[in-house]
Amino acid sequence: MRKPMAGFTLLELLVVMVIVGLLAGLVGLVQSDAGGQQTRREAERLQNLIGLLREDAVLNSVSHGLRLEPDRYAVLSLDRSGQWQADRRFKEHRLPGELRLNLQDPQPRVQNAEPQVWVLPDDQLSAFSLLLEYRQQPLLSLSSDGVEEVRLAPVQ
Repeated sequence: MRKPMAGFTLLELLVVMVIVGLLAGLVGLVQSDAGGQQTRREAERLQNLIGLLREDAVLNSVSHGLRLEPDRYAVLSLDRSGQWQADRRFKEHRLPGELRLNLQDPQPRVQNAEPQVWVLPDDQLSAFSLLLEYRQQPLLSLSSDGVEEVRLAPVQ
């Protein structure tokens, strides 16, 4: 009689390789979001918000503003009495984790409730340059000259 051979069959090896491949794929999905992806999502969100505010300002003849803080931003609207008020249609947005906003403002403003970026009914906005930083490292820049659309670019 023949003695059984020791070792693994080809089918057993293939099953183990499939299981290892699936586990490696799951580890990639579960891995925390990289700072670059998170920064890009937040920059695109802010860019889209400004575009939405421009459209709303033109269509409804309302002046909007963005109040930017290092860890959050809020939408304000100019009421009939000329006062900036929080716009109830938009919630204040807090940035996740170690993501920060850094407004490059040549003339520092005092801490008050006025917005730093204005969106006017004549389809113009105030010129600005904003850096999005992850762990104090600037990754992306949002900027506008006041007439053109907001530009999103990597920091050189």
